[in-house]
Amino acid sequence: MIRGGELNSRLDWLSPADGSPPSWQLNGRLWAKVVEPKSAGREGQSSIMASSSTFISIRPRTGLLAGHLFRGKTAWWIIEDIAELPGESQITARKLSGNEALYTPKQGEPYSVTAWLSNENALVGARNEVRYQVDLIKPELKWPFARIGDQLSLRGKSFKIDGVVEGSDNGTTIRVMVI
Repeated sequence: MIRGGELNSRLDWLSPADGSPPSWQLNGRLWAKVVEPKSAGREGQSSIMASSSTFISIRPRTGLLAGHLFRGKTAWWIIEDIAELPGESQITARKLSGNEALYTPKQGEPYSVTAWLSNENALVGARNEVRYQVDLIKPELKWPFARIGDQLSLRGKSFKIDGVVEGSDNGTTIRVMVI
């Protein structure tokens, strides 16, 4: 059984996306104990989704399933697996994290999002322009999103979205091509 003093993180609990435009229903807020993987021997993060799992302990909740999301102050987690113990749910989740960025739609006001840009993924386009792939967390985006011509400001640079990378949408994250 988990003790109340161990629950030190306040998280929002969201269901997977449904509908068009997609929306993520807030199921409630809960207290959790979040244990990140030890840094020793941990692989470097190569996308917005961490390569190692995070362990999250909460008091039991009905309706909690793999694929649901937790949102904290500085990160998101996708639930992968849940083990029910007496008085406690132990959850294995994949952390989503990146850099703070500013998303500017062609029409509308700019807003903050989390983005992952790896300089190692630079590509050369048909007109010899440098292109990058950027991962974004879809629940942070306002519909319509990922349109050609939308802007993304990240790490002191401004990029124009040139399209969505085929096969990049796992329901929670999306990968866009920027120039």
